[in-house]
Amino acid sequence: MSPALLNNPALLNTPALPKTPGPLMLGGKPASAVVRDFVPLAAELVNHFSRESPMFKSFHMESVQEDLVAATEQGLQLTIQLMDHKKLPTDADLGSIHTLTVRQARKGVPLGAILALTDEGVTAFRNLILSRAEAEDSANLKELNHLLFALAQRLHSFVSVSYLAAMPTGVELEEYSVGALVKAMLDGNDPTQLALQMGIELTPSYLVLRLLVSLPRPRPGAKDGAHHRLQAYRGLAAVQAKIAAHFGVTLLEAPAPQRGLVLIEGTPHWGSVCEVIRQAKDEIGVEITAIGENSALEDISAAEATTRELAHLVRRLRLPARPYRMEDLALEYQLTRNGPGRDSLINLLKPLDSNPELLQTLSVHLANDQHRQRTASALGLHTNTVDNRIKRIAHLTGLDPTLPSELLKLRAAMISLAFASTDMDIRPAKL
Repeated sequence: MSPALLNNPALLNTPALPKTPGPLMLGGKPASAVVRDFVPLAAELVNHFSRESPMFKSFHMESVQEDLVAATEQGLQLTIQLMDHKKLPTDADLGSIHTLTVRQARKGVPLGAILALTDEGVTAFRNLILSRAEAEDSANLKELNHLLFALAQRLHSFVSVSYLAAMPTGVELEEYSVGALVKAMLDGNDPTQLALQMGIELTPSYLVLRLLVSLPRPRPGAKDGAHHRLQAYRGLAAVQAKIAAHFGVTLLEAPAPQRGLVLIEGTPHWGSVCEVIRQAKDEIGVEITAIGENSALEDISAAEATTRELAHLVRRLRLPARPYRMEDLALEYQLTRNGPGRDSLINLLKPLDSNPELLQTLSVHLANDQHRQRTASALGLHTNTVDNRIKRIAHLTGLDPTLPSELLKLRAAMISLAFASTDMDIRPAKL
């Protein structure tokens, strides 16, 4: 740790502690008595944070839970010392907290998140102590608040110094983060040196996973688009937190504007990825589309481009929200390439140009797997009307949607048309 930083009075200034002799008393007993059994208590507090703390969930502290328990044990011991002897911790007392802070700094966790979690720990300790307080303890409660305020200031200073000491000389914080590492990988640059500086071991291969959340469409005429985008951000963050909790330290998240893009170490079983997505969907209550592409480390940039293109395809064709890989979308992907084959398929639908209601019916019917009742419900029609329209489509195009071989041609033609039509927005949906 830098001596210049440690000797900076602006960073290490803390208020004078009260001089009252003996331990702080509450309810006729030492206030520290409630936390004497600090080993199981530390594990209990960390488990509580893992369930309730937004910071814990947002920055995936599950991956350092063992270190966090050790740091919490140390913190509880130091608060016992503070309550009993009115003595703030020295640098030597805070070794576990220093280690944890440095590791999180090198993973790119923001300093503000670490400080917020520190404050949550002090608050949890205060709540435990207050559970012993009685009406006649008002004077001692004032001293308790003074002690804990001094401790919080001391921890803030120490954590900040530890965090800054983890940064290489001359490197800005935003240049030394997981986000910067992933950006280098996505840009096709060699990330090896930065990864070595950060203490992150890169693997030969990754699963590039792009996540999209689908929210209910805003009411017609609704003006609160910002609220809708905020909902999408929150849903996306919650999905990523679920995935990170499952894959732990093997996951790297891309920075904005690549929201929803994560890199998972190795080649995880696709079935397990799909199961995590399904669980996240059930727990969070949003529709989730996931696009996965396995890639060698040096090819991550190309894999990212493929997932982006497949995501456009899923949105453009309004495919169901679920996990996809290239093998699931190979037909659709190939049909959307420019060329005479696509033009020929589009020409199959030319007879419907003057009948937009038939084209719409065909699109909805195909999306509903040719289920006439679902198609009727989606269009607000009677099933007999749907049947009549399907017959007219067959008559005009010469292709009968009820016959498997001809249905395949119609489906291919609709996919091709969706990407060739100039009246359809092909831009990816923005969050």
